[in-house]
Amino acid sequence: MHKKPRLRPLCAAIAALPFPLFFSPVLHAQTAETQLKEIVVSAARIEQSADDVAATISSVTQKQVEREMPVNLQDMMRYENGVSVRVLPNRASGVFSATGRAGNEGVNIRGLEGDQVRLQVDGVRLPSTYSSGPYAAGRGDYIDVEAYKRVEILRGPSSTQFGSDGLAGAVSFLTKDPADLLTLGKPTQFAFKSGYNSVDRSWSLVPSFAIRGDTVEAMILASLRRGHETKTGGSNDSANINRTTANPAETSSDYVLAKMVIKKDRNNRFKLTAENLDRENSTTPLSFFGDSFAAAGLNDVKTRENITRQLLKLDYDYTNTDNSLFQSASASIYGQHSKNHQWGYEARSSTSGWNSRTRDTEYGEKVAGGNLQLESNFGNAVAHRLIYGVDASLTKVESLKEGNNMRDGVSLTGTAGFKVNKSFPDTDYRLLGAFIQDEISIDNLAIIPGLRYDSFKLTPKPDALYAVNNSIAPTTLSGNELSPKLGVIWKFSPVLNAFAQYAHGFRAPTPSQVNGGVTNLTANPPYTAIGNADLKPEISDSLEFGLRGRTQEFSYSASIFHGKYKNFIASNVQVGGAGTLASPTVFQSVNLSDVKINGFEARGEWNFSPNWMLSASYAHARGDQNSNGKSTPLETIDPDKLVLSLRYNEEHYGAQANLSAAERKKRNPYGASSFSPGSYQVLDLMVWYNIDKNSSINAGVFNLLNQKYFLWADVRAVSANSASLDAYSQAGRNFSVSYRYQF
Repeated sequence: MHKKPRLRPLCAAIAALPFPLFFSPVLHAQTAETQLKEIVVSAARIEQSADDVAATISSVTQKQVEREMPVNLQDMMRYENGVSVRVLPNRASGVFSATGRAGNEGVNIRGLEGDQVRLQVDGVRLPSTYSSGPYAAGRGDYIDVEAYKRVEILRGPSSTQFGSDGLAGAVSFLTKDPADLLTLGKPTQFAFKSGYNSVDRSWSLVPSFAIRGDTVEAMILASLRRGHETKTGGSNDSANINRTTANPAETSSDYVLAKMVIKKDRNNRFKLTAENLDRENSTTPLSFFGDSFAAAGLNDVKTRENITRQLLKLDYDYTNTDNSLFQSASASIYGQHSKNHQWGYEARSSTSGWNSRTRDTEYGEKVAGGNLQLESNFGNAVAHRLIYGVDASLTKVESLKEGNNMRDGVSLTGTAGFKVNKSFPDTDYRLLGAFIQDEISIDNLAIIPGLRYDSFKLTPKPDALYAVNNSIAPTTLSGNELSPKLGVIWKFSPVLNAFAQYAHGFRAPTPSQVNGGVTNLTANPPYTAIGNADLKPEISDSLEFGLRGRTQEFSYSASIFHGKYKNFIASNVQVGGAGTLASPTVFQSVNLSDVKINGFEARGEWNFSPNWMLSASYAHARGDQNSNGKSTPLETIDPDKLVLSLRYNEEHYGAQANLSAAERKKRNPYGASSFSPGSYQVLDLMVWYNIDKNSSINAGVFNLLNQKYFLWADVRAVSANSASLDAYSQAGRNFSVSYRYQF
């Protein structure tokens, strides 16, 4: 039998790419300083070269966004190895199923995802995930891809830097500043960008304006998008459960970013930032017709998600190299209000029971916070770069479930009606952290110890709406955690730097896990869900070892990692009950699993001529969870993936071809009855042309060879025999085009 070539041996070839450099006296004589280094801030909360980080970190830049033209977070991360974003097709119902309603659910880093990865915009944490019945809220739809000058992906625990949610890593979105828009050397600059993407038939409009004076800079940027459902690789258009094309949808997104920067003098700077996001998705889930859970006589079903986020943030920066105590300081205060409001509607032909019903659910977070950070540099033969400070935030977490069961437009009451309720009580979630990190430099050796102390407290505020479905009184949960890390970097030469790091991470439980609950005695079987005030934080301990280096023409990095994770919180675990009206099934969130994840990653770039660049990256991870003495593969581990890129770039034009290839899924924790996607190879082609200094055009064809393929993140637990399997496939050949004019 003919077998497809395996990808894993290619990783060895990629990792071996730098070895010829050590035997080339010409290349060895070149210095890394002659090549532009990548600057990052999220690894240590200060600006530094990525080569000075004792971990693996990568960035998606503003230029990449221009050329790759992503529509959403999943598109933005498609060429990042060891990273994925789960986006299910919207196959929900009005009042029962939430499949696909979470949108871009979050970022998976090395096999962990959701609230286990910190997502933040300019240092402010994005809202948590939440799901209950027909409601599901993710984290990736609170951002707009046009807002950022850079997105940094830190792999490995980040709790020493940022506290809770840093179990597996951090994704930091850094919004554009006025200087990023003033590219023509003028004191004022307007820009206008328009684009079209065929994958969801969306049009986008991105106007912006920036101005610079002697002491003040200001900008405003808007991102407006109107589109439809995202295509799949399916072809069945039937209006029932067998449908594999996307359900009809209308989408809209309006985003505004405004900033003012005041440079009081050479040492002091203030920055005021305001963001507003308003996104709406309206879907007609034709795929719910014929479902076994669909009500008899069902003739109409609709869903809608409204997602909003508003942020106001004031930053202060101080820099003075002559100050003997500290050379730089920064402080910020902020307020953020986010809400995910989801509505569902079903109608049926019935004269005895309801013939229309709605469900109206909200999850929101209101957070106020601030931080203070200082930097002190001292020492000569042994130099120290000391970073220290405090973070504090108070989040009000709220939810509300409303709805109606109606017959001929009249609300039903009693057991046939719907009672407004809350699945968990409104909760105050307090976080307080203090951190310190020292970068100790001794000749070519850097030793980087760090330590953070965090305390958290969840204080519920029960009311009558919480008591509708919960007979157990909520409880307060508090705790604290120490998160140490230790990194080492040994710079043998520009082409050979070795690094190693130990890091500890943790994630505190959410209010819905501690005190959440709901009772439904009319379900089949009857059930009740209760909170768990004894939950412990999830914790992680991770080791990483790697090599990296660069010359004028070449750069590379390769690393291996090992992580141990304890006290995993599993939701909706059956802990009691017989599934009868007298003894309903009892579900609860519990600390259940311990997990081990091992893997390696490698990447390299080669400028083999002045205009040509070849790059490659590979990621492999293997994870197992142990629950009650039984070990099974961790479901969130993605198959091995290789990304190859060939780029040609002149002053006025360029092109890039990207090949993404993934292995088949071999370790499926759900067994043979669950679908395991095969290997795939997807070719994308992008071109750009700078017409003059004022105008440019970008175009791209994605999945050029029109392959039908599946992402493991999207098909986990989908039956291998499902008639609607193709609904979870990725879009076939599609294209994007954008035009930018600035003056």
